Amino acid sequence: MKRWLILFLLLVAGLVAGYYWATEPVRYMAPAHAEAAARDPYLAARTLLDRWQRPSRRVFSTRALFPLPATDTTLILDEYRGDLGRDRIQALLDWVAAGGTLIVAARPVYGDQDEDRDRADPLLEGVGVHARRLPDEDDDDDDPMATLLDRFQPMESLFLEYCLDSDDEEMQRQCERLTCEIPETVAPALTRDFDGTLRRLQILNNLVLRYAGADNTRMAVLAENDQGLKLITLTHGAGVVTVLAGLDPWDNDHLLYFDHAWLLRHLTGDGPVWFVQGIDMPPLPLWLWEHAWPPILALVLALTLWLWRRLPRPGPLWQPSARDTTDYLGHLRALGHFYWRTGQGEALLAPLRDAARRRLALLHPDPDRALALAAERLAMNENELRAALGPALKDRPGWTRQVAVLQRIRSRL
Repeated sequence: MKRWLILFLLLVAGLVAGYYWATEPVRYMAPAHAEAAARDPYLAARTLLDRWQRPSRRVFSTRALFPLPATDTTLILDEYRGDLGRDRIQALLDWVAAGGTLIVAARPVYGDQDEDRDRADPLLEGVGVHARRLPDEDDDDDDPMATLLDRFQPMESLFLEYCLDSDDEEMQRQCERLTCEIPETVAPALTRDFDGTLRRLQILNNLVLRYAGADNTRMAVLAENDQGLKLITLTHGAGVVTVLAGLDPWDNDHLLYFDHAWLLRHLTGDGPVWFVQGIDMPPLPLWLWEHAWPPILALVLALTLWLWRRLPRPGPLWQPSARDTTDYLGHLRALGHFYWRTGQGEALLAPLRDAARRRLALLHPDPDRALALAAERLAMNENELRAALGPALKDRPGWTRQVAVLQRIRSRL
């Protein structure tokens, strides 16, 4: 039964290995449902990267990044990455200095703080960037441009054409917001540092960046709006670090606006792209080992002990000793002792007595004459011979003497 089980398991393993060897996965594009977009805020960006033949991947928890991938990979870290720790931050910066591409969003700032108070972020401080939160502004006034367009819907297209052709920069920004249907929170950030062409991106939060300088780091690209700096690109060793006030331009709701798609293609390089959703929690196996290692270790030990008790274990081969043998005489002695101890002396004596009587019958047909001849030849008392041929004695010394006399008759006559 055990042999058939082993053969069955080998057959199953061979079938599985043959399936993976003879087949290959088929990739195809399929429309995404709303539930998938809700689970992955960067589903549109990842789909666009796939069409550009740049493989993308989601990584849950920044701690799952380590060990780090090859330097041709672009890492995009969101704002909820938690505290990586000094050693991991240094490893990440060394990876960038070796040629990696890192895009990181500033962490949100909560609570009350002064306007000039910087938000401490060890990862950003490693490249000389600080983030601070602007004070909230209450603006209850309606936008006059939006109010005017709401009142004159038939003239909307003509008015938009007019304001886009205007030389007034503020009016152009208003028209951009209305045309692209972007919320009117902040104006898009502008930059010409990439390729000389004016590029626009919008990050809808009140965080601004500040570059204070750092060793082995040089600022290359800046993008700012009325609030302040929203994007900073730095060269760090042989790699590039891009810090944004938020990853809003690449989420499912804002990727299609302004130059957000162009910026994604320009910053991500030619290799794989990893979207790291930095949930401030390690992967489940790591979390279990950090917080529940005593019961896990006890369970492993209990399983090991159970397997040790249940699995068959062949012992050492038995080598009989040359002196560890029992002769036939010893066996007879043990058997005779057993019969005597159980009250079966008569059964032991009967075969020997019958043999002695046959010997006496060979001397003479008359039993008395034969007994007399035997006493003469053996030099024994005739009465002693007659007592030995009678019933078995009950005492052990007498029985032993009786056996000796019968043995003498059988062996000497």
